[in-house]
Amino acid sequence: MSKEKTENNIGIDGDVDGSFVGTNYGDVKIVKKVILSLFPPAESNQVDWDWAKGLLASQQTDIYKRLKDTLGQEMTLMDVSIAEQQQWVNRLQADRQLQVNGKNSGLLDPNRLLIETFGRNDIAGKLLILGAPGSGKTTALLSLAEQLVVGARSQSQTVIPVILELSTWREDSQSIEAWIVEQLYDLHGGNRKEKIYEKYLERQVLLPLLDGLDELGLERQKKCTEKLNEFARTYPQLVVCCRVREFETVNIKLSNLNGAICLQELSDGQIESYFQSINRADLWSEMKTNSALQGLLQETAEGEPGLLRVPLFIKLLADVYDPQEPIKNKADLLEKYIERQLSFDQRAYDRQKGLDDRNWAYKTLENEPKLQSTINSLSWIARQFQASNIVEFLIEQMQPNCIESKQLNFAFSQIVKLIYALIYGLIGGLIYGLITGLTVGVIYGLFGGLVLWLIVPLIFALGILVTGLGILATSLNVMDEDNWYAKLAEGLISILFAGMIIIDKIIDRIKKKLSVQMILTQSIWNSLQGLLWTTVLSYLLGMILGMIIFSTSLLTNAATNNYDWTSLISLVFPLSLKVGLICTLIFVFILGNGLACLQYLSLRLVLWQSGTIPWNFARFLNYCVERRLLLRVGGRYRFLHRELLDHFAQLPPGTRIK
Repeated sequence: MSKEKTENNIGIDGDVDGSFVGTNYGDVKIVKKVILSLFPPAESNQVDWDWAKGLLASQQTDIYKRLKDTLGQEMTLMDVSIAEQQQWVNRLQADRQLQVNGKNSGLLDPNRLLIETFGRNDIAGKLLILGAPGSGKTTALLSLAEQLVVGARSQSQTVIPVILELSTWREDSQSIEAWIVEQLYDLHGGNRKEKIYEKYLERQVLLPLLDGLDELGLERQKKCTEKLNEFARTYPQLVVCCRVREFETVNIKLSNLNGAICLQELSDGQIESYFQSINRADLWSEMKTNSALQGLLQETAEGEPGLLRVPLFIKLLADVYDPQEPIKNKADLLEKYIERQLSFDQRAYDRQKGLDDRNWAYKTLENEPKLQSTINSLSWIARQFQASNIVEFLIEQMQPNCIESKQLNFAFSQIVKLIYALIYGLIGGLIYGLITGLTVGVIYGLFGGLVLWLIVPLIFALGILVTGLGILATSLNVMDEDNWYAKLAEGLISILFAGMIIIDKIIDRIKKKLSVQMILTQSIWNSLQGLLWTTVLSYLLGMILGMIIFSTSLLTNAATNNYDWTSLISLVFPLSLKVGLICTLIFVFILGNGLACLQYLSLRLVLWQSGTIPWNFARFLNYCVERRLLLRVGGRYRFLHRELLDHFAQLPPGTRIK
């Protein structure tokens, strides 16, 4: 292979001598020029560039997948060198109005890469991207991000572009710097002790590309805009993406950004050219004569562009239009798209058109969910998005407050109480006897407050009393030495048991005050795997503790009591097993996240039994990704577009599809 080709080819996985796949990279000279002009090489021992390589590779893969899922199978995959211009096929793009330092600079040349505008001297890497819903703001941001990532990977140790969602900015007092660091650790991992991302920000090699400012709601958007202005005042480069109407409504300018582009509504000529490029000239002719379609080209009463002036809806129209079923409004268009994507004929067609080797979520068409259940589950997910003000979804982060029915919420609370009763009852039963222990456990599980203030202090005091009397009796030689060991062990376990109940209740009250819900930060299977190891280790340690305590006690008086080794083992082993089980229950279910796992599984059980979600929820979500209703990046899911989210969210529970 020639040296020239080696220098000019970078694959999607970041390896040299690959080929570009499915995105408009443009001229490598332009990309390199922008990167080097804004981000000169920053070789520094304080920056972990090896970690940055992995982060850039992950970013490029995620960006490519999101672009591919958004634009569908119409992307043309071409094996070309980086020096060649690669184009999207059938990609409808709105004009972009540019404003620099508050002054109108006219329309951008559609043939120029967005990175060229980003790198202009008067903008210098501080850019705002605005547009109406469906106009392609996020797609523009993703395209810019991919150009930047490709340039960063070809020019090492220059810049690290990262895409983050502002919808996750939760605390009004949190700085943008602190939020960025928190998000990067959550999304991409890393050793917090090494302060990887803090150093990236300190050395100003990180380039934040922030989407979804409008997802925060107007009040929080105002506060976030102020924080963004503070951050942009001292940070050299930043890109923010927002809906234009929400940005204008908040009426707080991002004055520390230098330029803004606003995606414009489509002209008649752009719409006609698009239909011709996809061999649907008949649809343009229909639009010129059909009064209903003509009405959808007109500006709305709220001043929004006509529905069919927006790229997203023009593309949906091309997918679903049937002259026999006229489209009246946005909801009608979205509903027809959903019905088409979930129809048996379309699903069968997708499986047959060269995608037979795909690893489908469900093996056969017959196994795939019914249309009505899919609609209901997606509608429930969308309502959770809006209620929690999020744009991405992790299965492991489902909270008890996602239960919408009072009856289901009552059922869930009773299951949780029963779990508490059984766990604490079993621990108490092992210490104080089956009847007493289970009685305490059931009372605690069903009436936690009563146990906290009445029964737990009595148990706590009893443990201290038993321990004190055992030690005192031994010191006065009133009691045989073998007894005080047993009393000491029983007293200490009593104190530990009662103490854990108190600690558990205190933590629970603190969580409620801080509005902290049950969250499993790892995947459920990783959590269960961790619990398995905790169970094994705590059981072994408990057995060893029991064997030491009871063996020491018995061996001290073995000669007096005529114990042989067989008798010793038969006495010590059952007691050690008992202590091991007690320690396991305490450390796994009280100190560990065992109860959280059981609550999570109970939540899934209640939602499944009610028909809200399928039991294999991950498979269902992957199926919705196949149907191009959701997007998946890593383990996170989002709707294909905000308009789809809003449409599903407004459907009341149990909505029947016509």
